[in-house]
Order: sequence, then C-alpha cells, then structure tokens
Amino acid sequence: MLHLDGVYYKQGVFYPVKSPTYQDIESITQKIAERVSRYLEKAGYLIRDLDTEYLDVDTDKEDTLQSIAGASISYRLAFGPNAGKKALTLKTMPATFEPGHHDEQVSQRTGFSLHAGVACKAGQGKKRERLCRYITRPAIAEQRLSLANDDSVIVELKSPYSDGTTHVVLSPREFIGRLVALVPKPRTNLTRYHGVFSPNSQLRKKIVPKQAIQVEAEHLAKCQIGSKRYGMHWAQRLKRVFNIEVTKCDRCGGRMKINAWIEEHKVIEKILEHLGLNQAAIPNNRSPPAGHHDLLDQV
Repeated sequence: MLHLDGVYYKQGVFYPVKSPTYQDIESITQKIAERVSRYLEKAGYLIRDLDTEYLDVDTDKEDTLQSIAGASISYRLAFGPNAGKKALTLKTMPATFEPGHHDEQVSQRTGFSLHAGVACKAGQGKKRERLCRYITRPAIAEQRLSLANDDSVIVELKSPYSDGTTHVVLSPREFIGRLVALVPKPRTNLTRYHGVFSPNSQLRKKIVPKQAIQVEAEHLAKCQIGSKRYGMHWAQRLKRVFNIEVTKCDRCGGRMKINAWIEEHKVIEKILEHLGLNQAAIPNNRSPPAGHHDLLDQV
C-alpha cells in the first residue's frame, strides 16, 4: 500500500504529519492482527485453542483453483505424494536476537508485520517510481531460482526467516501449483485507489494533475462497452513478459516492422526447412497460433 503522509483539507490544501513512532506502528499492527483474526475466526477459517491457532480452509474439491489457493495460504502442498504437507525447507542457525533491540520502523505481531520506514518527497519522482515498482514486483525473482540434480526447484529467500530458513525446495509440479495460486481471477482490479485519489472523490480534480485526468478519461472512453478495446501487441507482450525484443534486428540493432504473418502449416514447414530450423516443435495436427511465425522486415 502506498499512501499519503498527511491529509488534504477542503480546497486541496495538504497538511503533512510527523513520522509514526514505534509505539504508533505497534498499535496499528496490533489492531490489524486483531481485526483480521477476528474476521477469519468468525468466518470459520481460523481455529483457536489453548495452545495454538491454525487456518482450517475447507475448500471445494471440485474447484481446482480454490484448492490450490487454500493450500497456498495454509503453507501446504496441493499436488503430488506430499499433498497436505509443508514444503521442504533448508535452514541455517537463526541469527541471535538481542532482548530489547528492535527496528524503530518495523513491527511484528502474530504473523503480521508493518514496515513504515520508506517515504519520498513530492519532488522525488524517481524514488517514488522505484517504490511503486517494488510494491508491484513479481512474487518470485528469477535470479533466486535454481534446479537441483533431481530437477527439484530451489527457491532462495531474499532474507532468512527468523527460524533460519534460507531456501524452499519444491518439485516442478509443486512449484507450478504455488505459481497458479498467485494468478488473479479474470477481470479483477489489481490496483485500487482510496480516499482523495478515488474516482468519486470531490477533491480528486484539485489534487491529481489535469494532464493525468485527461489521459485517464481518454483511456476510459476507449474502453467503453461497444467500442474497440486497445490492448498490447503480441510483440509488446513478449518484450514485457519475457524481455524478448522481436522488432529489433540482431545484426544492426535497427527497428523492424511486420511484413506479413503466416498461418499455413505447409508454408511454415518450407520456410523452416530453408532456414535449417527444427520442425519437430510444431505439431502436425493443428496450425500454430496466429502471429506466432511472422516475417519481419527492417524499417
């Protein structure tokens, strides 16, 4: 969550507030933990007894995605012979904890943590962008993934857990299950605006730059029901997801444009045969997706 370190009043006048103290962060974290736990317990997802508390997620066995999500939030495996068990972890000796020592900007309460040590000023656009990119970062960093000799996927943690856990070991199928649990449902808003930044706020026009509001209005006008929707081109998606720039010449670095795309299987076979490429990767019973094999010419 990215929020303001102050409040707006009436005519869009901003009043900053002081940085929260450690006692403030502790109090907020405690309230969050109590309210979320109370809601989960009331809904029947959280079971408490005298010694411990645990999540009891009764998922629909016929709903695969729901079962995968239930296993993920309860730190269990959803597939394979170890289904229902916790994943294998690699640990080291936990760091020593000095009594009375704590980070002034971090609070932890029964599984909940709150960090309020990062802030940026109005003129720090690059820092704000880095902060937004950090908030919307992927769940797993590719650089910390590796394969063991038995093809198990080893996920290296950025920072060791308090119990000394440094790596999580998953089978390929278990790893895919964890990734599937992170896929949002279709047509779900992943970015939400609250307070003065919400669309219905009366102060929004006085706070958000007019240029940003105009761009947003034009985008909404294009996405109205019955009008043509504008999405990313397939080449743009390849660049964004896999960092593959197909419109850039490997020899000279110049820009390239789409000359034509071919969907006929026989024509594709002739082109691949002429280029000396392997045809086994293309199934013979169906044509490749539209736009999969394209001819590009340099601009």
